[in-house]
Amino acid sequence: MPSVIDWNPTVDPSGLVQRTRDALASGGAVVLPGDGGYVVLWRPGTAPERSSPALLVFGPEEAAALGVTIPKTARRLMARAWPAALTVEVPAGTDVPGAANGFVRFRFPEHPLFDLVVPALADLGPVLIADTGAESAADAVTRAGTEVTLAIDAGLRGGPKPTVVRCSDTEHTVTEPGAFPKEEIDRLAARIVLFVCTGNTCRSPLAEGLAKKLLADRLRCATDELPARGFWVLSAGVAAYGGGPASEESLAVAAEFGADLGRHASRPLNPQLLAAADDVIAMTHGHLHALATRYPGAGPGARLLCGDEDLDDPIGASLDVYRECARVVVRHLERILPEWVAS
Repeated sequence: MPSVIDWNPTVDPSGLVQRTRDALASGGAVVLPGDGGYVVLWRPGTAPERSSPALLVFGPEEAAALGVTIPKTARRLMARAWPAALTVEVPAGTDVPGAANGFVRFRFPEHPLFDLVVPALADLGPVLIADTGAESAADAVTRAGTEVTLAIDAGLRGGPKPTVVRCSDTEHTVTEPGAFPKEEIDRLAARIVLFVCTGNTCRSPLAEGLAKKLLADRLRCATDELPARGFWVLSAGVAAYGGGPASEESLAVAAEFGADLGRHASRPLNPQLLAAADDVIAMTHGHLHALATRYPGAGPGARLLCGDEDLDDPIGASLDVYRECARVVVRHLERILPEWVAS
């Protein structure tokens, strides 16, 4: 019979983490509470193989360190969504532990125990994880299909099974529906384009709205379908207050160009947003300087929308000035968009 320990997050867990590590190091299997029920962990070659195992990793860099090429969509899901009830599946050769039918799965459950356990297992090499679907530790031990050395009980813990997403270089597909909604997966797997200005009421909202319109036209879809087609377009301001509308002039001019800013709410820039973005496009050299000094190393390298030139702020000016601003934005977006659609 396995050793069964009650999980209490208010107690110092270091001894429990060490026991988990010791059990796996000695070739045993461990049952832990996960996000959709209980899971079983074991090291490759130390226990009978279960169906559809995944490799337990923190994120894309740990996955890549196992010799697997991680597609962009998979990288985005791992970095943006995890921890979550989400299994990411990518192409892999048979030499990768857990690989089957040309694919390998990766998993990082949403449970506070895994934030503690995973770093402690780093020197053990690959660790496999499988969802048992069990709502209790005792049931998970029965379903594990192998000799369990240690089981950690967090009380009854059920929930929908994890969603499985298969990723390639060009697309992602939900192969097994589960707890994580497809709409959220589409957004998190999409290329995030972030436009940055000062207050996020004039230039960057115009750029966001016009980029959505141009992308939707190219992809022959509605703007609200863009995340499902691989694009999530946002804007923010380096000195913005949250929740403010676009300026009346921006609203009016955007409508003339076929874009709708009626639901725009200003968003202050933050390091998390920068880290999630694939493309950061600023309006002026001043914005580039603010990004570099306030958020060093956060996100991809920012660039100017207008090449090497600043896009002047139209705030307080006439509609004609706003129209000219929009024309400049469209001209440079048409230069940049083929790069996004092609890649």
